[in-house]
Amino acid sequence: MPTVVADRPAPISRVWSGNKIIAEDLTGEDLSDVLELHSDASAWWVLPRDPDYGAVELRHVAHALELDELAIKDLLAEDWRAKFEVIGQARLIITNAVSIDRDRSQIQAHPVSMIATDRALICLVEPAPNFQPAQLLVQNEERIAQGGIEAAVQAVISAVINTYEDAVQWLEGSSDDLANVLFGEQPLNKPEQLYAFKLRSALSQLRRLTDPMRTVMIDIVDSPPQTRKGKTGRDPAIGRHWMLLSEQHGRVANAADALREAMSSIFDTSLALADVRMNQIMKKLSGWAGIIAVPTLVTSFVGMNVGFPLYGSASGFWVYFLLMITASVVLYFVFRARDWL
Repeated sequence: MPTVVADRPAPISRVWSGNKIIAEDLTGEDLSDVLELHSDASAWWVLPRDPDYGAVELRHVAHALELDELAIKDLLAEDWRAKFEVIGQARLIITNAVSIDRDRSQIQAHPVSMIATDRALICLVEPAPNFQPAQLLVQNEERIAQGGIEAAVQAVISAVINTYEDAVQWLEGSSDDLANVLFGEQPLNKPEQLYAFKLRSALSQLRRLTDPMRTVMIDIVDSPPQTRKGKTGRDPAIGRHWMLLSEQHGRVANAADALREAMSSIFDTSLALADVRMNQIMKKLSGWAGIIAVPTLVTSFVGMNVGFPLYGSASGFWVYFLLMITASVVLYFVFRARDWL
């Protein structure tokens, strides 16, 4: 579901302890200093995905957590991959949210890279109209206050899956509209064919994003984080919520796979209807050509420069005229009975 826009600008970061907000809009070393000062506090920080600021700050955080260059490269990648990896006490989650450009019938991907530790969540994101992580985290502050960093990660992943669900619903509605055209026994016209090709391209892009997320969701469910006491585990309610999110994503991914077959059926049905329509047109043209050929045959035969019975007489004219009319009418009803006209 689309994220509701808050009345005031959402902070880019927040430090909290329990239900108490300690600080907001801190960056870099200031954020680190506050976390060191409050040993029981946690924080989230949303960075814009740009090479000048967000990427630089993410590198500083990665180096502080002793992440290698390969991990940093994955976090900054723009190839729309989805990945989950545990390095030391840090969990790296790389995924993509999507938005729908209805005017151009396209799906746009927005990379999301997250570093989650026991006390902090750093998100490098490309915001979209229906995906605003900072506002999302603010709106879920009560759940995050209870569940900590794990709940914050869940909120972001849930929003990502919701963007997939919105895209699938849009594709299903659009494919149903095209199917309704085919139910009228009419093949798709040129604009509708172009629209169908765009939908098929958008669906392919969505499937490239949802399929790798299956493995990511399984890895997240099977890899609980380390607690501040160094133990591995998670709250049962948090674990159950992860299972529900994994099932939700599975349903969305399966729906996207099913849409692939539906779109292929739309193309095949449209081509079949076009062939049927062409055959009907050819039958009608052949039928009318046969009817028109009768007067042509009679007049050509009678018009030869030889003597014929009733040649040059008014009665001959009416005899041959009635012959042409009768033969044409007979052929018309014969073709009509055979559904050629």
